[in-house]
Amino acid sequence: MSRRILSLALFAIAASLPAFCQAVSGNITGTVQDPAGAAVPNAVITITDLDRGTVYNLKSSGDGNFSQTHLLAGHYQVKVTSPGFAAFTANATVQVDATTPLDAKLATANVQTSVEVTDATPLLTTDRAEIATSLTGTQVQQLPVLDRNVTNLLLIVPGALLNQTFQHAASENPQGGIQVDVNGMFFTANGFLLDGTENQSAILGIAVINPDVDSLQDFKVSTSNYDAEFGSVSGALLQATTKSGTNQWHGSLFEFLRNNITNATDPFTQLNPPLRWNQFGGTVGAPIIKDKLFGFFDYQGTRRRTGG
Repeated sequence: MSRRILSLALFAIAASLPAFCQAVSGNITGTVQDPAGAAVPNAVITITDLDRGTVYNLKSSGDGNFSQTHLLAGHYQVKVTSPGFAAFTANATVQVDATTPLDAKLATANVQTSVEVTDATPLLTTDRAEIATSLTGTQVQQLPVLDRNVTNLLLIVPGALLNQTFQHAASENPQGGIQVDVNGMFFTANGFLLDGTENQSAILGIAVINPDVDSLQDFKVSTSNYDAEFGSVSGALLQATTKSGTNQWHGSLFEFLRNNITNATDPFTQLNPPLRWNQFGGTVGAPIIKDKLFGFFDYQGTRRRTGG
């Protein structure tokens, strides 16, 4: 009994300590206005996660502003209603560590009338001064990424240069993360986050886990003016967020093959040495309990056989 009491006491102390974590979510903010541009206070705002069914309810403030934080990356529907105005509906896409602006301009109309916006796309980032490049999971999959190694995407960022003087041995770096210097800083000055968790080897200065390209929901690289929570980084900050399950089943299968049959013969030696290179895998996401619990699984395997 004394051991149980001690364990409960230690758990309570640990639970009361402040928890520090990095950004793994996005925000939707905006202003509700009437046709003349005046603020509409106390408007009822309903934000629905179209992928997972979660619903957030809030109201606009006295100056018409509203903000919903801690939203998982994905697709959302925003509905704004206020007495005497037509209902306003818009679809918005939320990305990790980013704010999606969505202003609602209500029209005076009958209750049956509504205004619908198919999608709200942010054209300009006004809430922060950072310099960053964000890619959705679909964009990452469509880009030609050598060996499907996501760290190669760092080389498309301005100011990034592959370190030609130092590369880790394969035994130290089994997942093949490359070493890139950004803005004149050594590669050890870069930072890596995976789903908001530190993903950098404190000894080697490289990513511990290189996630499968098909598993990514968002991939963001910041190179300057980071938020204060990322103060340990002076090179590039790579934030990768993996997908989650949704209310609909979804997945993918892939295989990439290279061999000496499809490769051209060396014109100088007339040799085509034996080669077998397979990279294969897949993903699957599904609901376990609809609107409440979801699962996501991914796998990628690589098999190489060379004449050497």
